[in-house]
Amino acid sequence: MIGLEILIHIPSRHRHEFIQSFEILPYAKKVGHEGTRSCIERSIFECIDTPNRYIWMERWTDNKTLETYMQTDRFKAILGAIQILGKIDSIHKGEISEFKPSPPESSFSR
Repeated sequence: MIGLEILIHIPSRHRHEFIQSFEILPYAKKVGHEGTRSCIERSIFECIDTPNRYIWMERWTDNKTLETYMQTDRFKAILGAIQILGKIDSIHKGEISEFKPSPPESSFSR
């Protein structure tokens, strides 16, 4: 599995437009656009300790499909929108292992 992580700074005055731009992105597993069929998950997180900083994270089944997606007009358009609204601080990709959280331990005993 491969991961993509993009660290983004968006001024608060553009927060709504930034969030809206991700809402209109089709989610690959539901829509099945060419080059996005192997996207397992797409998430946006807002950093609580650094105002106006966001992390865009995606998990993909393989590097080849991610590389293909990163060359699409769709991906380039969202990067262009981010650069108009704010700035991209960094882009990282690399192998990741599948995270399987343990069920929470109950504080109740029976």
